[in-house]
Amino acid sequence: MARPEKVAVVEDIQNRIKSSNNIFLTDYAGLDVEQMTELRRELRKRNISYRIAKNTLIRIAVRKEGLEVLEPYLKGPTAIAFGADDANVAAKVLYESFKKREKPVVKCFYVDGNLYAEPKDLEAFAKLPSREDLYVQILMGVESPLTGLIASIEAPVRELVSVLDALVETKK
Repeated sequence: MARPEKVAVVEDIQNRIKSSNNIFLTDYAGLDVEQMTELRRELRKRNISYRIAKNTLIRIAVRKEGLEVLEPYLKGPTAIAFGADDANVAAKVLYESFKKREKPVVKCFYVDGNLYAEPKDLEAFAKLPSREDLYVQILMGVESPLTGLIASIEAPVRELVSVLDALVETKK
């Protein structure tokens, strides 16, 4: 018979998996309490939850959710970051933390049905612009030609007005 607290942990992990767009498995070994608190604070600011659990409990939860692809990475100390927003947000925080202190090590991450397990993948995701930045870039790309078009349409009218003003001045 499973203990209620273990069942609660499995259910919590399952619920977080269901509500997440991306999942990061990390090895948190070597982080002291202060560093772990700082990392969790940074993740929480960006709407990312970070959960430490036993691999057996994580394994049960990922199996129930059909994510058996994560099982080979459930070795050693494991913490899971659950992100509801863009994957690059969690990737940036974890990548910056790793650059600063070489911890935590990201074992793998799961985004949009794809598993990524290479360090270069994390770096690539971390360097992606945010969704808001992409929207701004798209709007700037659309706005720039329109501004040029409006200026070229207004130019003949502006020139005509200045010619007429010049004529009025010469007639005075």
